[in-house]
Amino acid sequence: MKCTNWFNYKFGMFETMISAFIDEYPKYLRNRKMLLTAFVCFVEFLLGIPCIMEGGIYVLQIIDWYCAVFSLMLLSFTECVVIAWVYGADRFLSDIELMIGYKPSVWWKICWKFITPIVIIGVWLFSVIQLKPVSYGDYQYPDWAIAAGWMLGLASILPLPAYALFGILTTDGTLIQRISKLTKPSPLWGPAVERYRIKYEASRSSLGTSGEIYFPPTIMCGDDNCNPDSEQCALSNTKHIS
Repeated sequence: MKCTNWFNYKFGMFETMISAFIDEYPKYLRNRKMLLTAFVCFVEFLLGIPCIMEGGIYVLQIIDWYCAVFSLMLLSFTECVVIAWVYGADRFLSDIELMIGYKPSVWWKICWKFITPIVIIGVWLFSVIQLKPVSYGDYQYPDWAIAAGWMLGLASILPLPAYALFGILTTDGTLIQRISKLTKPSPLWGPAVERYRIKYEASRSSLGTSGEIYFPPTIMCGDDNCNPDSEQCALSNTKHIS
């Protein structure tokens, strides 16, 4: 049972990481998913070796102390705010509808925009207030180990402001115009697979001011059963086949 739970946990983590790499570099990685997965597993295996050696519990305690609470909560809060408020909860719900075929409950929108960010930032603030130098039982870590722990915790947070600063410096316009442009959804976002992207862009063209997206019915037509120039094909999300 423990092995099953471990595999379930690892599957979600690895699939998210590998999908992000593939979506960022589809030209090079989409047909090499197995090799990429094996490489990531091997690298994480090497990184995990220090945690299972004789003093591994002390290394694990530092990682858990400064990464699992301090940085993870802040990253989760940032992700939730960006998805719900920058990208837009309505837009995200419509993306999910495009993928699964039905629109999720409005409860998810309420959670993403209000409940989850408030709970996360509350837990994070409480953890920061209660934070004290790392220890394991009666053992007190030296100053260099505490500094290493802070470096580990900040290593996953610093890329956020660093990339934001990079975006501001490389975007045209005044400072206000740059920030306004960077806090809006990019028109380049969308599915990497071409046939899904075509449908995605078609749905985006139907996005009105209300935030609702109309998904026109898909018609599969060929030379024998449909005229590509007909009004029916012009008004529908039609895919012509030969």
